[in-house]
Amino acid sequence: MLNKHLIRPAATLAVAGLLAAPAFAGDTADELEDRFGGLDYEPVMDVPDRDVRTRVNKFRVETEDGRHRFGIRGRLMTDFAYVDDNYKTTDDERADRGDLAKYGTIIRRARLGALGIMYDNWEWQLEVDFRDDEIRFANAYMAYLFDSGRLAVGHFKEPFSLESSTSSRRISFIERAAPVDAYRPSRQIGIMYETLVPNWYGAFGVFGGDGVARDRDVTEGFSVAARASFAPFMDQQNRVWSHLGASANYRANAYEYERSRGRDREYESVRMRTRLGTRAVDGRLIGENDMENVEDYTTFALEAAAGFGPFSLQGEYIRQRLSRDEDSRDFVDPDTTTMTHDGYYVQASYFLTGESRNYRAFSGDFGATRILRPVSEGGRGGWELLARYATADSYEHHEPDDRQSIDHYTLGLNWYPEQDIVLKFNAMYVNAERGEDQINGDSKKWDSWVYAMRFQFEF
Repeated sequence: MLNKHLIRPAATLAVAGLLAAPAFAGDTADELEDRFGGLDYEPVMDVPDRDVRTRVNKFRVETEDGRHRFGIRGRLMTDFAYVDDNYKTTDDERADRGDLAKYGTIIRRARLGALGIMYDNWEWQLEVDFRDDEIRFANAYMAYLFDSGRLAVGHFKEPFSLESSTSSRRISFIERAAPVDAYRPSRQIGIMYETLVPNWYGAFGVFGGDGVARDRDVTEGFSVAARASFAPFMDQQNRVWSHLGASANYRANAYEYERSRGRDREYESVRMRTRLGTRAVDGRLIGENDMENVEDYTTFALEAAAGFGPFSLQGEYIRQRLSRDEDSRDFVDPDTTTMTHDGYYVQASYFLTGESRNYRAFSGDFGATRILRPVSEGGRGGWELLARYATADSYEHHEPDDRQSIDHYTLGLNWYPEQDIVLKFNAMYVNAERGEDQINGDSKKWDSWVYAMRFQFEF
């Protein structure tokens, strides 16, 4: 008889097909590599001027024949946030508590990385993040380049979701939408194949489950992940495009055996969390407390987007189902053996100065927007207006006090003075709910305006 751990991911993949997301695609290139014509695929891009072997703003070097290439890149994001009503918020289950900081600042991301090509076919990248007084791996992988795809091994994003697949440098708002932030998989060590073709994208990967850390007593678990997308209509000359996609992810949770009780398993806590729409004030409005005794879970996403010159629309629906093991250690709440969470968002963008979002059908995500009139050339930069509604529902929690939901409204304004610099402002209205029977037989509710700003640059 087949083990249920094999049956469930197989069923997931049968439904999803060959789906996936671009884990490592980077910036637009000034001159496209002939080998992947039409794809602005960063690690294989040329240095534009053959007589110049280095550039200051985007440091790249290459050999005369182009078979070996090397580049340095980095990013810094500095955030500020202010909470209008910071009392009795729903990131605390107690009825009369939950005070948050009134305002705060944070280095959201501070990354430094190197990437390149060796022997014309081997791509590599090593990137670390220095935020939160810690050093963490972002991307650390080696990939072999085929004529229409690549096979990668290392530490990178699991393929999932349009918004998750888009680099943090390219997302429109300060943070990703609430359901994407809460339910998307993180970076893991794994192996993945993804396509490199002009008008559609597909990828499939298998990943471990404990990041780069190790515990000798913990069996790390695994995931099977996939994503696919295509462009039903593309007219690059008139800047009109459309996007449809889907993702699926099955994860068997990490565990260790409780030796004093024979072969009973003690599963790692599962965290599905999103915050206020900013990390500068740490309000945890979904997933404030972890879920216990989770054996495995499956997550699906549906994607759609379209662009018409300076205007674009984007939206996704995400659904997640978690299964709990009744035979695991300290299992409680027998009425809650499965939990289903879901959410969606819709957003709109309009460039007042005529730019358009850089949709990339070959990777199913967004690249850098080309600023038409930078300040350094006497222009006023690029100005972008934004609006988004997002909702996430995690009310099926095994602990009644930890059941949470959120409706999140955002208005945004972005200014791009130069190609690699952006200032973002988000005004957010948050309407959150938590728990059962907290106050006079009702749940705990909280709503407030939250204001956030970001200064971001890259090199």
